[in-house]
Amino acid sequence: MKNKNPKFSIIVNLKAGSGHAKKIWPIIERELKRKSFVYDCFYTKAIGHAQELAKEIAYKHECDLVLVLGGDGTLHEVINGLLFAKQKNPIPVSYIPTGSGNDFAKSYGISNLPLEALEQIINCKNTKNICVGHYIEQIGGREGYFINNLGIGFDARIVHKTNSSLTKMGLNKLNLGQFSYALKGFSAFLTQNTFELIIGDKHFKRAYISIVNNVPYIGGGIKVSPEMSPFKNGLELFVVEKKNIPSLLKILRLFILGKIDKSPYVHRIKNKKLAIKTKNSQFIHLDGEEFAKAEVNLR
Repeated sequence: MKNKNPKFSIIVNLKAGSGHAKKIWPIIERELKRKSFVYDCFYTKAIGHAQELAKEIAYKHECDLVLVLGGDGTLHEVINGLLFAKQKNPIPVSYIPTGSGNDFAKSYGISNLPLEALEQIINCKNTKNICVGHYIEQIGGREGYFINNLGIGFDARIVHKTNSSLTKMGLNKLNLGQFSYALKGFSAFLTQNTFELIIGDKHFKRAYISIVNNVPYIGGGIKVSPEMSPFKNGLELFVVEKKNIPSLLKILRLFILGKIDKSPYVHRIKNKKLAIKTKNSQFIHLDGEEFAKAEVNLR
């Protein structure tokens, strides 16, 4: 690190990974104390709290580095809080992944081993800029940022079912949280209907899966957009239409195996800007966190 004695502002979500973070934080804290780092620690209390904490940290600007200990959802909130604070001199962000999926860490190259991730932070010589997605929801006027992906339809339904699942909690305790996404896929398959999707001048009448990706992975390491990277300026939208049950089953198998890019039924649109509409309400997620179930009109 450039500053030999940096001050950290640490945002900890002890509930991340169904309590996995609660076991990891004391290990990280001991190491920080052993190395004599100066830090302030802030614990999240509810959904959205990490975003508020990040805003307060940005406004005070009394630290050299924000360290996030949590999952992709916690990192998502912190990034939104810092960006909405509109800092003139942005505070760098670092991340120790302790969630279920940790797709951003995998995409960026951050170790899933907490002490190794901390060493990566300590040994880092320079900051790196990354690209994030920015959305504006036309109907309600909401806007924000996403680091991994924005999903509409099938995968957002999986997120809805997974996040309220006892299965996820059990698998997280075994450090197998990434499998909860795949296990809920079958349940989502039985309940997800097709929907009309309009992307600019393209019209898909029987859309089933629609995901805007900023990174290669979704759902705890399922590779869906191999060419994407947080260092690339641009997004990829991929759409799957439901032609018939046999073809859809083949697609879902490839999806779960991380080989969806091999399917001829996948439509891919790459651009820096996208306009997305649906004709009826759909589940929507941002970075694996539920956003809404609503009619979609996004830019």
